[in-house]
Amino acid sequence: MKRLLWILSLATTLVLLSACQNQEVDNTIVIWHDKEEVIADVIQNQINTNLPEVQIELIRKESLTDTLKLVGNNESAAPDMYIFAHDKIGLFAEIDILTPITDLIAPSVFDDYLPLTKDAITYKNTIYQLPFYFETLLFMYNKDRLSTEEVPETTEELYQYMKETTNSRRYGFVEQHSNAYYSAGWIHGFGGSILKSDGTPALNDEKTIQALTYHKKFIEYMPSGQAEYATVNALFLEKVANSIISGPWLVPQARDNDINLGFANMPVVDETGLPISPYAGVQGIHVLKVAVQNPEKKAIISNILNVLSSPNIGIEMALSSAVAPAHVQAYLDQEILEDELVMAMKAAAEKAIPMPNLPEMDVMWLTTSEMLVNINLVGNDILDSANSAQRKSEELIDLMRS
Repeated sequence: MKRLLWILSLATTLVLLSACQNQEVDNTIVIWHDKEEVIADVIQNQINTNLPEVQIELIRKESLTDTLKLVGNNESAAPDMYIFAHDKIGLFAEIDILTPITDLIAPSVFDDYLPLTKDAITYKNTIYQLPFYFETLLFMYNKDRLSTEEVPETTEELYQYMKETTNSRRYGFVEQHSNAYYSAGWIHGFGGSILKSDGTPALNDEKTIQALTYHKKFIEYMPSGQAEYATVNALFLEKVANSIISGPWLVPQARDNDINLGFANMPVVDETGLPISPYAGVQGIHVLKVAVQNPEKKAIISNILNVLSSPNIGIEMALSSAVAPAHVQAYLDQEILEDELVMAMKAAAEKAIPMPNLPEMDVMWLTTSEMLVNINLVGNDILDSANSAQRKSEELIDLMRS
């Protein structure tokens, strides 16, 4: 009996081993993203056309970054690649879930990308993203309310225009003045920063204080106590405000509302000679470290990246959505050259500053916005608020690093 059981067990083992040997490794490439459908379609179509033998699965994922923190090192749960903004690169590099892109494609590929985008995707001298496009804030105006010749070229001209134009029924200019992303441009215009390159908070630095102090006089001519995204944008969309600093995502709504939309350079700060320089976000594709453990899958991913490094990717995304290509050669395309929005962002890229990709920036978004609310909406003392926010930032960063 024991001999029979042993023979049956051996036979079962041999069958299972044979099945494992005959089973092919699943080389479907899973890509997570949080983008609109037209962006995902560009990726799908390019791969279908250029790599018809490759199977990819594009999955739209809510809370993408939080999920990656949990499963990024889990081969059975993590995606192979993901499409997202560059600002989380430092965090994911530090928790060791990313593969350097230059391990998969030639470093020379990046010679054809805008300097802004190359800076954004580099963390500790290593490139972790293949960029597709970027977005940044723009100075937009209603041409029916503000002629091209009247557009302020300096911040003092803007201030004077606001004083002369703003009344109980109309605003010369509006913005989300108490949001860290929007306020950063003014701080950069004074040569300041929210976070230094070494991860040190800079909220109470002299240049930051100068910017916060100067900027506050502009807020006097904006809606009292109103700085939310929906409220500020509605003022422009409803033609109550003549001009605005906002992102390209506002453009489709503005055109749907029959606004005669114009784009202009950011005003230059009279005191420093520097323009208001907002943050820019660079969107692209990243590769998880667990995805390249299998040599066959690694080769497939390398082929995908080479296909997606074509300037056609950025061209198609720009023409189907309100974004600007990261690839320099995309700007040789006639349709791109004739697209006023895309070319406005291309011009803005020369002065815009990439959002910091340091892990410490997660703290700074919170503490900076709290500081701005205290200064601009509550009316607290600027220096006291900045010092308090600086201390809180340092404490939270120390806690994060420990």
